[in-house]
Amino acid sequence: MDAPYLQDAPYVNISADPAKGLLSVTWKNFAPSGTYRCTLDLAVQWISDLDLSYFLTDQRRRGAILHDDELWLIQNWCPRMGRTCLKRAAIVQSPDFFNRSTLERVVESVQGTVPFPIRFFRNPEEALHWLMTGEDLPQILDVPY
Repeated sequence: MDAPYLQDAPYVNISADPAKGLLSVTWKNFAPSGTYRCTLDLAVQWISDLDLSYFLTDQRRRGAILHDDELWLIQNWCPRMGRTCLKRAAIVQSPDFFNRSTLERVVESVQGTVPFPIRFFRNPEEALHWLMTGEDLPQILDVPY
């Protein structure tokens, strides 16, 4: 299947591009727990079904992640992602302190248990470059958050 997959909903856009081996999840807003988990379940399904290698999630507009969802990520979702054929995963960080803190805890908890690196980025361009090449973009000017 060469055509990109796309699902656009009020809270999130999820797309898969088999030609690039990329699955992208772009959050548009805070999503209720059920929507959040269903979206991430779909991500695992598409990664597995399409043998995708790269996962990009853009959290900039996501907002806080509930504690129960944090535990679900660590105990349920990340182990399933670890059984896929992913090579790299990138997270574009949210300006929301609670979102960032939650995802940093999740990554710290699972990094040693999944067979691929997970890295944080400030923007999708840096993240996508690293996913596709394994290399960082040269920094012209480092602007703090």
